[in-house]
Amino acid sequence: MYKKLNRSALFTAVVLLLISGCDTSLDGNLNENLPPTTNLTVDNIEVDDENRLSSRVDISWWGDDPDGFITGYEFAIADTSEGNWSFTTQTDSTFILPISPGQETDDVLFAVRSIDNEGAIDPGGASVRFPLRNSAPTTEMNTLELPPDTTYGLFSFGWSISDPDGRPTILRTEIAVNDTTNGWTEIPIESEDQENFFISLVLQDQSQETASADLYLGRSFRNSDLVIDNFRVNDDNTLYVRTLDRARSVSEVQEHEWFLKRQTSNILLLNDDASSSSQSNLSFHEQQLSRLGFSVDIIDISDGSGLSGGNVPLSSAFPRVINPTLNRTLAQWDHIYHFSNSLNRNINFAQEILVRFFDQGGTMYSSIPIFRDETREDNPLLNFLSISEFVPIDPENAERGFQIRDDFEIRPMDGGPLLTFTGGINSAIWPFFPVGGAAELYEAELLKRFAGGGLSRYEGPSTISVLNPERNFLYFGMDMTNITVSDANEPDDLSGLLEELLINRLGFTQQ
Repeated sequence: MYKKLNRSALFTAVVLLLISGCDTSLDGNLNENLPPTTNLTVDNIEVDDENRLSSRVDISWWGDDPDGFITGYEFAIADTSEGNWSFTTQTDSTFILPISPGQETDDVLFAVRSIDNEGAIDPGGASVRFPLRNSAPTTEMNTLELPPDTTYGLFSFGWSISDPDGRPTILRTEIAVNDTTNGWTEIPIESEDQENFFISLVLQDQSQETASADLYLGRSFRNSDLVIDNFRVNDDNTLYVRTLDRARSVSEVQEHEWFLKRQTSNILLLNDDASSSSQSNLSFHEQQLSRLGFSVDIIDISDGSGLSGGNVPLSSAFPRVINPTLNRTLAQWDHIYHFSNSLNRNINFAQEILVRFFDQGGTMYSSIPIFRDETREDNPLLNFLSISEFVPIDPENAERGFQIRDDFEIRPMDGGPLLTFTGGINSAIWPFFPVGGAAELYEAELLKRFAGGGLSRYEGPSTISVLNPERNFLYFGMDMTNITVSDANEPDDLSGLLEELLINRLGFTQQ
């Protein structure tokens, strides 16, 4: 018991002695914060000139701090003076390193430095020089988005751009018209990853030998407020396209040449006749319109043929881009006069390519004969022609179709002159029933054909011309070169008929 008490008292005395000898203040120096260090995954790159890197590189790094932790990094490219550092918390990224303008090769500095939790920055950091070789960008015109050989005052161009060093290395893409020395215009790049470009140009004034054009962007036809000069009217023109990257390297210049024709009329004549008489028929129709005092612009769309009697592809005389280019092209005229030798031709595209034309109040006339193999009831063209159905025949009764002969009458059903057929013996005719609301204009005196060559007088419905319910499209189902106006002074003078159909029915006027 005595020994235990002495030991306890001794421990207490020692503790009190230590407490009484302590100073209540803290003396000495705190340890200073040590700066972090920085490392790059690759700190030296040695390659020969042939194996230099592209300007798009992946770079990674890390940092260490002996008395804390890393909160972020700063990096600089080429210029490491203060103010040129950028902060990041990442430890890797893909960079497009800038090659000096006009240089094919360059050694570009990349530097990075760590920042610790006390805000201390690695004073030395880490750096590496990347030996780079610039690759020129490329420009490629899109053949399906270029003007045909000849256009009037509206035309479009499409092209694509790329760069082996990566899309972000591209600086701009430009066009020039007929002059690559002084005439380059930058086309807006609307997104960082945009590679495809489509522009449309609309002439402001076609009355002079040279003209300027307003430039529209994209398939939505957005106004860019850019005006392109130096177009030559009624002459050949060349549009040039090129692309530049950030090193000012220029792609190979691409070009497209076409003829720019002056629009002289508000009436367009479309020759869709692919027969051997196409050009003489064109002269015939042009003469008939001239007799009414109408001058016309002409587009010849008589090229192409369908496979195994099928529909022909859209004429190469038209722009391949239907919206906006072809729709807006055809809407430049107030009236369209169309003739063809088959329902299998370009008339099948009418509902798609004439939307804007009709929306703007345009009116159209079309004359096309009807052959037996074109009378299938599932043909979507019938609705456009305002035909409900063709008059049926009875094959089991050996019926083969219809026929018209010299001196047969083509009779008006609602005003207009009496007509006479002058085309010999002709089977390219087929009567039809119009859709509701359409106006029946002419019917024909016909024979019914039978197998083995038999014929009989046809007494049924014989409508061959109709004006649609909207009163903006008139179809005449015969070759007009084979008819005459019965009381005309000259055999080939159809002015009395065309005055009724074009002026009275469709409101054709000349501006």
